Amino acid sequence: MGIISFIRTLISRRQLKDSIDDFLRRQEEYLTMTKDELLALPDEELVQAAFSRAECKVDEFEDIPEGILSLNDVQKVIHSAYLLEMEVNNGGLCQFFANSSRFSAPFVSHSLEVLGADKHMALFDGFIIKHGINVNDLSSFESEDVDEFVEQYERFPFDEYDDTFYSLKPIESYIAKYAREHIEQI
Repeated sequence: MGIISFIRTLISRRQLKDSIDDFLRRQEEYLTMTKDELLALPDEELVQAAFSRAECKVDEFEDIPEGILSLNDVQKVIHSAYLLEMEVNNGGLCQFFANSSRFSAPFVSHSLEVLGADKHMALFDGFIIKHGINVNDLSSFESEDVDEFVEQYERFPFDEYDDTFYSLKPIESYIAKYAREHIEQI
């Protein structure tokens, strides 16, 4: 590696570290913001703040399902809908089922309904009904490595779901509106 490449690598690592540090600092700020400060945030940040506040509460529990149950109704809606969107956008519905986000799956359909994300709800409900997937027990999707994940991915036509999902309006926009309407409970 030449000196220029080495310097670029150091700069890239430093930028990544700074970006992570900034993200973590912002997460801490979200936890202490007042209602008015939250309302002043742009939609994207408000969604992140609402999710962060819920996720922090879940993280207080060693048992993820217990942590999710500790959330109030508004937080459950935001938490489960956000996790669905995040996981599908980063790796697809199979990833949502395979990761710890699967523990929020029992709340997804109701959350999408409450948010008014009817097309997302129809897509999700249709997929789980058509393929006989029990959202209350997704343990069969647990994967220890990439090969196991690939096996899970091949069980169902996840690409069809994901492609349709990507064509829909982002769930984040529904969450932002809902969070503003329920700011006292986030």
